[in-house]
Amino acid sequence: MEDATEGHVLDGALEEYSLHELAEARVAAVAEHLLGCAHCRARLDAIEPVNFVHFTDGGPVYSRATRLTTGKVMARHWGKDLACNQLCQNTAFAKRFLTVSFWKMFPEHKCESRCGPTQKPAETVPGRVV
Repeated sequence: MEDATEGHVLDGALEEYSLHELAEARVAAVAEHLLGCAHCRARLDAIEPVNFVHFTDGGPVYSRATRLTTGKVMARHWGKDLACNQLCQNTAFAKRFLTVSFWKMFPEHKCESRCGPTQKPAETVPGRVV
């Protein structure tokens, strides 16, 4: 998880954490590290240019773009009974995919004050949901 010489979370582990693909046994350790390390939180923020939640009638729908170590961007929506993703060439395409696909799935949704950017990892409990 950590680089032995620097003491920070490795890029690959941050990517897996963002994508909810990090091994369950490692999630709490990464989340705890993020609580105390502004450097790694900034790195996580940098790979997540979009991290948003809409509160729909069916429950919260999360939307996130994650910059991958490959240079591509994974755009994802998830919520109750919902999971879809699209591998995109860049952040602009990921943002467009997230916007267009959300409004196609939820054309009746009207954003309210609680819709918006999700909490940063430092404000959440270990094993973050969003």
